[in-house]
Amino acid sequence: MQLISLPVSPFAARVRIAIRAKDLAVEIVPPPPGWPHDRGFRDISPTGRVPVLILDDGEVVGESAVILEFLEEMFPERPLLPSHPLDRARVRTLIRHADLYLMPPMAGLAGPYEDREGRKLVGQLVDALEVLEGLLGDEGEDLTLADCALAPVLFAAEVTGRRLGLDLVGSLPTVAAYQARIGEDERVAAVLTEMSEGLRTLVQAT
Repeated sequence: MQLISLPVSPFAARVRIAIRAKDLAVEIVPPPPGWPHDRGFRDISPTGRVPVLILDDGEVVGESAVILEFLEEMFPERPLLPSHPLDRARVRTLIRHADLYLMPPMAGLAGPYEDREGRKLVGQLVDALEVLEGLLGDEGEDLTLADCALAPVLFAAEVTGRRLGLDLVGSLPTVAAYQARIGEDERVAAVLTEMSEGLRTLVQAT
């Protein structure tokens, strides 16, 4: 299998954590030059986004949340979903929260914006992090798909906060404690290092 990925993308990073957790033989490759508008790449990824998982038979799976579920179904012997349905629902709720409420304002803050729009986006991000403070509880010691999704998102929130002069994560004790604990997992730590190095490369290139 092959994963088209970018080091700093939180969506691609979550899949790389899952791949490490399941100890899968997946080649990690960058998108081709000219993406996301390259015609060949758009044939593989109609939205022009990463990550994209290419199977050995050439079939393609896109969208990071879908890829996570696909890997879980294909390789269940190293589970990243709990056994109880309610616990599984909790994991999926955390992933949905990351995708619907945490990532959109950060994506908006990554580009050009007017002051008023920026304040609105910061408010949305702060609200989403405060909701996460309430959603997190006893997540257990076993790595889950929620951890795969949240660790890169919280990394991105820290980066966003530093750029804005705000301590977005450290001000929330439950979120900060969770981030510190999950960051001790060697599989998570390795991918967060990849994100840090990818960010450093981007900054040097600008």
